[in-house]
Amino acid sequence: MEIFSLNREIISENRIEELEEKIDRIIETYKSTKAENEKLKTRLQSIETNDKDSQKKMAELATERELLIEKVTKILEKVEKVEI
Repeated sequence: MEIFSLNREIISENRIEELEEKIDRIIETYKSTKAENEKLKTRLQSIETNDKDSQKKMAELATERELLIEKVTKILEKVEKVEI
């Protein structure tokens, strides 16, 4: 009977050690995943900021383009009047 009792203790101890190792691996995986997630959040925020800046610049360029087209159109209209 004592042998069975000893085996159970050894098995239980081994099982506990295995579980502790698994928990340690899970914790390490969680920490590295969390760190990677923070890096990705920071990168995403940077990309979003760049995107907003780019959209603003594109809007400014579109406005400048429209003004330029208006000016060129007026110049062409004046040239047409002079030729007639």
